[in-house]
Amino acid sequence: MRANAADAGRWFRRFSASAGTRRRLICFHHAGGGPSLFRDWHQHVTPYTEVWAAAIPGREIRAAEPPLYRLDTLAMMLAESLPLDLPFAFFGHSLGGLVGFEVARQLQERRLPLPQRLFVSACAAPQLCRREKSRATLSDAELLRMLESFGGTPKEILGHPDYLQMVLSVLRADFNLIDSYVVPEDSTLRLPITAYAGTGDTHTTPSRILAWERWALPGFACRSFEGDHFYLHHQRAALIDDLLARWSDGEARRIHKR
Repeated sequence: MRANAADAGRWFRRFSASAGTRRRLICFHHAGGGPSLFRDWHQHVTPYTEVWAAAIPGREIRAAEPPLYRLDTLAMMLAESLPLDLPFAFFGHSLGGLVGFEVARQLQERRLPLPQRLFVSACAAPQLCRREKSRATLSDAELLRMLESFGGTPKEILGHPDYLQMVLSVLRADFNLIDSYVVPEDSTLRLPITAYAGTGDTHTTPSRILAWERWALPGFACRSFEGDHFYLHHQRAALIDDLLARWSDGEARRIHKR
């Protein structure tokens, strides 16, 4: 039996609820992150829009569980747990954009309703993700340097060895989700897609973000905001305003019925 509005289950956290809910924004976080990235987003959406965030093993409320290393496995579990009783859209930041794409692809394989729109943020297109050598093989020191280059805060966790090892374990798993991913050659998925980026993001270049157009229906758009890879911390309200403006109810109902 599928999850519904009354039961987010283990795989999702619901940050807002209303008797008048008509649609859901399902959010997916970055590598090393967790669902709490989106805990305040409900303050910026319309009253009839719920905000849900994926809660995957290895962090926050599921910290005691081992993280997953295969994106297809993770997406399968999310797709099986996703409530489909209302129209929905996906928003994914960094790793989350790829997770949202693969969940949508698996929904299509099962001939289930698709997201009304896929919003991807600071995320390279799926066909560009595969690496010959996964970043999961990096040493602890190399991982910490990479975390710092993304705008992470390794200095704050260096003094807590147990927490540091948990963070590094999750990062290795999350980077492997990206670096081992290959889009199935026969994929026919096409969605309304909007891509977002930070103007100062040195990790996700414009060409890698614009490559999302390959998977988009006509009307693909890309918008940038001032900031680095984690621009959304400072541009949250503006980002959500733009997202809502592009997410029209008329288009939503049409895509949901496909």
